[in-house]
Amino acid sequence: MRLGAWANLGALPPDTLFNPSTNSLMATKLSNANFYFEGFFGYRFNEQLMLELSLGISNRGSVTLSQNGSTEVGNVIIYPVLLQMKLYLLSMTDLRVQPYVFGGGGMYYGRRSTQVSSSGYLYLDSQESETDFHYSFGGGIDLPLSRSLAADLNVKYMPIMFSKTFVSINDYKGIGITLGIKYLYSFDKKEGSNRERVR
Repeated sequence: MRLGAWANLGALPPDTLFNPSTNSLMATKLSNANFYFEGFFGYRFNEQLMLELSLGISNRGSVTLSQNGSTEVGNVIIYPVLLQMKLYLLSMTDLRVQPYVFGGGGMYYGRRSTQVSSSGYLYLDSQESETDFHYSFGGGIDLPLSRSLAADLNVKYMPIMFSKTFVSINDYKGIGITLGIKYLYSFDKKEGSNRERVR
């Protein structure tokens, strides 16, 4: 797993939005910096290449919707689901610190959910979501801590651009900067310790 920050490179919605067709008022508090959490699984094909599947989550901020005498409070959450290939640049050396670059893509799912309603009821039709399929790329560093644990620094660019407006904007691209810890498992129990980097 990895934990770090989401740095917004996209747009921010206006602080208040009025929709005359539904007579509703939406107040947004999205920010340019948020926490970012990511779980991942990697399978190493050889010394140079590893395939990684990751699921991330970032709460971009709160949204308050007022309509029909009721007030609903919720959050805007982005879920990146990505498949990426990692290339270890110094994999043929015996250096413990192993830098890598990666590229891939997948699905970016955005959802505005409701957690609290003054009416006591949560209506699904007052919530919204959008999906985008796009690429991602970045780089990082692996550092083994023991035979079974390693630390990970990861920087990931995610150019999220929804086809339809989501909380009044389309552009949600950002950079995830995270530190992580991972468990190392080898199917080859006889693997030598002189290459005990990250497998």
